[in-house]
Amino acid sequence: MELTQKQRKVLDFISQFIQKTGTSPTFREIMAHFGFASLKSVAGHIDALVKKGFLKKEKRKFRSLMPTSGIFRPDWSALTPVPECLATVPLGDPKGVFDHMEDIHWISKSLTGAGEFCSFPVKGDSMVNAGIFSGDFVIVRKQSSADTGDMIVAVHQGGVTLKKYGRDSKGNHLLIPENDSMKPLVIKPDDSDFRIVGKMTLLIRKAKNLRRA
Repeated sequence: MELTQKQRKVLDFISQFIQKTGTSPTFREIMAHFGFASLKSVAGHIDALVKKGFLKKEKRKFRSLMPTSGIFRPDWSALTPVPECLATVPLGDPKGVFDHMEDIHWISKSLTGAGEFCSFPVKGDSMVNAGIFSGDFVIVRKQSSADTGDMIVAVHQGGVTLKKYGRDSKGNHLLIPENDSMKPLVIKPDDSDFRIVGKMTLLIRKAKNLRRA
């Protein structure tokens, strides 16, 4: 069956989006790209592409659009999905807001290992002695505990922060900056506002940030 010009453009956009990001676009992303007036317009084009056999869609599954031909299919079993948190990890006081996840990056399991992961953009200079700079991205394995010396992302008083983890002789949690001008944050063991989100396992740096390394 033949496609209309608009249907072809929508199909091409979905294919290119998957090639670039490793995942299919949402209906809202398609609507924004083409300037459609509503999600109903997007659904109409998607339904037509499915009925004509050019597209597959799984019901009630997020980002499930997949062209039936003409696209390279990577070995998904060898890749780890890493959602990006929209909140920036502050490397000073933990005052950032832990926002929802949005974009998904796909990273080889040979780098991540097993587990569930997310990524955070970094802002601030409290970890410079550890070679972590504002503008970097940290990949974090989701876990609720940590060992002394681990680099962790933690939530405290509604904010999220990246620090080295430690404990003192009284059992207090220590969030230790890697900056000689900053002091550790001491958190009591029974502080219900404190929560470990995960352990940093990888650091990603853009080329423009190499001059700081």
